[in-house]
Amino acid sequence: MERSPRRRSIRVKLTALVIGSILAVALGLMLISYYFFCQRADERYSQQLYYAAVAASRNSEPPVLKNFWNQINTEEFREVHARAEAANDEEIIKDWLRTRPCIDDLQAAEITKTEGEAMAAETEYTLLDDYEYLLNAIQVIKDLFAMDSVYYQYCEGGTTYNLVDPDENCLYIGTVEEPIPEFARYSGNVEIPPLSYRSSFGWLFTAVVPVVDHDTGEAVAVAGVDIDMTDVVNERYLFLRQCLIFVAVLLIISILSATLLLNRTAVRPLRKLAEAATRFGEAGRAFTRDDILRLPPSSNDEIGDLYRDIQSMETRIVDYTDNLERVTAERERVSTELRTAAQIQESALPSQFPDREEFCLYASMTPAKEVGGDFYDFFLIDEGHLAVLIADVSDKGVPAALFMMSAKILLNYRARLGGSPSEILSAVNAQLCQNNDSKMFVTVWLGILDLESGVLQCANAGHEYPVIRGRDGVFRIFKDKHGLVVGALDLSQYRDYEIRMEPGDAVFVYTDGVPEANNAAGEFYGMDRLEAALNRTADGDPKSLLQGVKADVDAFTAQAKQFDDLTMLCLEYRGGGASRPA
Repeated sequence: MERSPRRRSIRVKLTALVIGSILAVALGLMLISYYFFCQRADERYSQQLYYAAVAASRNSEPPVLKNFWNQINTEEFREVHARAEAANDEEIIKDWLRTRPCIDDLQAAEITKTEGEAMAAETEYTLLDDYEYLLNAIQVIKDLFAMDSVYYQYCEGGTTYNLVDPDENCLYIGTVEEPIPEFARYSGNVEIPPLSYRSSFGWLFTAVVPVVDHDTGEAVAVAGVDIDMTDVVNERYLFLRQCLIFVAVLLIISILSATLLLNRTAVRPLRKLAEAATRFGEAGRAFTRDDILRLPPSSNDEIGDLYRDIQSMETRIVDYTDNLERVTAERERVSTELRTAAQIQESALPSQFPDREEFCLYASMTPAKEVGGDFYDFFLIDEGHLAVLIADVSDKGVPAALFMMSAKILLNYRARLGGSPSEILSAVNAQLCQNNDSKMFVTVWLGILDLESGVLQCANAGHEYPVIRGRDGVFRIFKDKHGLVVGALDLSQYRDYEIRMEPGDAVFVYTDGVPEANNAAGEFYGMDRLEAALNRTADGDPKSLLQGVKADVDAFTAQAKQFDDLTMLCLEYRGGGASRPA
C-alpha cells in the first residue's frame, strides 16, 4: 500500500521560520560579541604585558645589571658554570659570586685611590648581593602584575643570554636562550612589542623592554615578561560559554514567545478560516445564513482582510441564493444562481488595466458556461514589483467558481507576504490540499516582474507554455519547466526561472481553452495558429493583441459550441520608468 505524503502544517513552517531567524540573529550577535571581546582582551593583555615589562626595566639599577653582565661574560665564569652544571650544584656559582665585587665595591675601589683604604672597607658586599637585589626587583614586578614569568636578559650578536629569573636557580645565569623565530628580526637590547609564540616552555605571550642607563643612554640589558597564552584562550572560552548559555536561555524564551504569538495571531485564525471556507465551499449542498463565516478577525491586518473578503463573498452568495429561492421556480432559480455566480466571479477579476510608464497590461476571460473555473489577477506587491498570474480550475460551474475564489484569495494574500513564485505556489498548494474533499485542483502560471530591472521571475504549476515577444518583435513559445498542479499533493515542489525582459518585450499567457478551441469538424485551433495570430499584430499593445487572438479564434470556431473557458493575459514591459521604445 502506497504511503501518503507527510503533511506539514503552516504552524510547523512558521515556527521553523521563526526559530531559524531567531537562531541566526542570536548566533550572529554572539559571534560579533565574541570577536570584539577577543579584540579587547588581547589589547588588555598586551597593555598589561607592556606595562609590566616597562616596570621591570625601571625597577632595576642599570649599572648593577651592566656590572653583573660584565663579570659573568668572562672565561672564568664560564669555567665555573661548566663545573656547576656538571655537578648540578648551584652553590659552586654562588661561592664564585661571593668572591666577586659588587657594583658598590667597584665604585668604592675608585674612591680609595684618592681617599684611602678605610672607606673601601666600609663597602664589603659581593656580586651575589647584586644578584639577589635583581631577583627581588623583578619578583616585586611579577607579584604586582601577576605575571607568569619576569626576567633579565642580555642580547648580543643574535644570541640571547639569560641573567636573572626568580623562577630559576643560579645555573640559569649566563645560559643561552633557545632561538625564537618570531624574535629573529630584532637585534640587540631593543624593545619587542607583545607577541605570542610557541617554544619548549609552552605557548607564551611575551613583551620585552630595554633597560637603559640614563646617564650614558646605553641599553645594558632587556626586561622580559611572559604570560601563558592558554590563560588568554581560556578566558575567551569562558566568555564563549557564558554567551552560549545566555543565547540558549534567550533563544528558548524567544521561541516560546514567538510560537505562542504566531499560534494566536496567525495559525489559529487561518486554520479556522480555512475550515469555515472549506465547509461553505462543499459541493452538493445549499447555502444558508447559518453557513456564513462567524469568526471575529484577529486584528486589523491581512488575516482580518482575508476574513472580511471570505465573509463578504459568502454573504453575497447566500443573499443571491435566498433571493433566487424566493422569486423563481427551480429552473429559474438555478439559472439565476448561475448568473449571480458569474457576476460574483466577474467582480472578483480586475477590470481596470494599468497603462504605466513601466508596463502595459490587458486580460480577458470568456467562460464556456455561466461561470467558469479560469481566472487571472495582477497587483503591485510593492512599488517595484508587479505580480501577474493566470489559472485554470479542473472543474466547471459553481463548485469551480468557489474553488477559484479560494485559490485566487490565497494566491493574492500569500504573494503580498513576499517570496519567490515557487514559494508562493508551495504555500498555497499546502493550504488548498487541506480538507479538499472535492479533489479539485488548479493549474497556475505566476510571474513577479521587477519593474526596475525587467527580470520576470516565474513558476509554472501544470499550466500552458507562455508565448514571449523578444527584441526582434516576434512571438515564440517558451517551453518552461512544469510543476504539479496546485491542490493535488501537499508536498509538491515548484521551480523558479527568470525571463529577462527588455523594453518592448511582452509575455502572453492563456488557458487551454485557446489552443483546444475546435471548429465544427472537430479540428483544434492549436499552438501554430495562436503563434501566427500573435505575430500578425506583433507590434500592437496588449489589448489589441488579445482582441486579435480572440477574433482569430472566433473565426476558426465559427458556429461551433465553446466547450472550455477562454482566458488570456498579455504583459508588455516598457522599462524602469522609461517610455516605450519606438
